[in-house]
Amino acid sequence: MPIIISSFFIISCANDFYQVPVSQGNIISLDMISKLETGLTKAQVQYIMGTPSIKDPFNSSRWDYVGFEIIGDEVFREVHHSLYFEKNKLVEWNKEVDTEANDNVLEESKKLSKEIPE
Repeated sequence: MPIIISSFFIISCANDFYQVPVSQGNIISLDMISKLETGLTKAQVQYIMGTPSIKDPFNSSRWDYVGFEIIGDEVFREVHHSLYFEKNKLVEWNKEVDTEANDNVLEESKKLSKEIPE
């Protein structure tokens, strides 16, 4: 009996067990990015993207959304988007983190924005 129990525990501790995805910070989807357009107010941007990770009290014209997703020991996706405002209107946004996991984020979001019915 102890051999059966021991073998069960050894098999259950193998390397192929399920690894839980862990998300921290702002998780920005392609759908969110595709809805951004110049001229949106800060309230509209916050409705689409959520509350920014960094809202600098000394520079209210820039919002930063920072986050990452980890599965096991591997970073699945890193997010760092900076949004710039002038006179309470969105004028520009860009991706700050260039990693292999984020390569096609901007291209895919542009495709999605073209698919959204107006």
